[in-house]
Amino acid sequence: MLEIKSLKVTISVSKILAAGFVFLYLSGFAYAEEDKSLTGSSLVSVFDSFIYRDLFGSEPMRLVFSDEALIKHWLNIEILLAQSQAELGVIPKSAAIAIKKAAQWENIDLVKLRYGTHKTGRPIKPLIDQVREAGGPEVGNYLHWGSTTQDIMDTATSLQINQGLQLLDKQLSLVIVQLAAMAKEHRATVMVARTNGQQAAPTTFGLFISTYMLELHRHRQRIAELIPRVAVGQSTGAVGTLAAMGDNGLLVREKLMEKLGLGTALLPWNSSRDNYAESIMVLGLIQGTLGRLANDIMTLSRLEIGEVKEGEGGASSTMPQKKNPRASEFISALTRMARIRMSGAMEIMDHSDTRTGSPWIVEWSLIPEMFLITSASLARAEQLLKKLEIYPEKMRKNIDISGGYAMSEAVMMFLAKKNGARGNAYESLKTAIKQAKPNETLREVIESNQALKKTIGDELDELLKPENYIGFAPQMVDQAVNASCKNIPC
Repeated sequence: MLEIKSLKVTISVSKILAAGFVFLYLSGFAYAEEDKSLTGSSLVSVFDSFIYRDLFGSEPMRLVFSDEALIKHWLNIEILLAQSQAELGVIPKSAAIAIKKAAQWENIDLVKLRYGTHKTGRPIKPLIDQVREAGGPEVGNYLHWGSTTQDIMDTATSLQINQGLQLLDKQLSLVIVQLAAMAKEHRATVMVARTNGQQAAPTTFGLFISTYMLELHRHRQRIAELIPRVAVGQSTGAVGTLAAMGDNGLLVREKLMEKLGLGTALLPWNSSRDNYAESIMVLGLIQGTLGRLANDIMTLSRLEIGEVKEGEGGASSTMPQKKNPRASEFISALTRMARIRMSGAMEIMDHSDTRTGSPWIVEWSLIPEMFLITSASLARAEQLLKKLEIYPEKMRKNIDISGGYAMSEAVMMFLAKKNGARGNAYESLKTAIKQAKPNETLREVIESNQALKKTIGDELDELLKPENYIGFAPQMVDQAVNASCKNIPC
């Protein structure tokens, strides 16, 4: 007998064991009695919450990474594995037919699968147990022949990532089209460029907005380059040697991947997760661009600047006048969430030996969440741009807030060309500006300085017009639009 004196009560080992068995039995009974559908009260994550989920993911992307889609991938992989093996004489054809009949969605009890997964920490063993039960002895003899859990799960994840990337590519295209239309319309719309938070020199709104467009275009290129590397299946058995598959192991693997529409890996990649890590990083880059766009829209829409405004803002619960920039706000928040998850790209690569469970498990959460976040951001960006209000007259007016000093580089370069010495032109103008009185404009500074006034002469009016100092901004916008719209109808 074991005594636990600190509790001032004697408890026998037999009673502890008995209580444990009762708890496990009741827990199992609770799992078995649960309904297949999750109730609202059991949804905790913002990704699943009935209230929040549309803010943190799009419905099409949720369908890609849903439980139903994932389980159907697992089942289909088992079916196609059996078919590939039957075609090559590894298992009887009758077994492949029986496996196909048994490995169907309607034969899976989700509550049992959930309970089995909870016990084993992996879903494939309890899944194939149910398929065996549904199919009888022949299915039991040949199902999952020469395969292993990670083969099935990694291949399903690759299918999901492939679908997710193609969906993101379509979303990127929609946003690029909107940005291209905006850039073309405002290719010569003058605004002030700001550097380090301060007015710098004239630019155009078209050039400003084109930078996001071209970044997103490069992200589409990254996705196109990434897909062949990541849309690759895994089917090499327990330790990656294909030893359990027999003489036709390599052929079975090649045939299976062909049926799935995936590439065939040269080697097993149980512990080589650079392909998935790259996927996370590419999504992070997309999110980075969208975050920058959101930050700029929020800044330019401030009342003090007022150059743009979200067409559909969010109301305040207490301040009737407020129309908050909700799309920008959420894109910025989703970008922060993405940054946190980007660190996970390094975590999932931290394997040892032939495989390690812990970093692999991280993928089950990390990958779907990153895709949901990015899809939600792109959907938000599309809506933001569709309803964005642009105020060219305010852009032009804001240039004059500085008293014309945004044109100082234009004046300096004029002086440099006149005198053939940029350094002297810079110093002479800077000295004059330093001596300016409070609220004195650049025009007044020049007109009160005899040397500057004499050199510039009657060119001053044209020199101080912002539209005369936008360089080749319109032409660069045209080039960027043409490059970004090569494969999409802009």
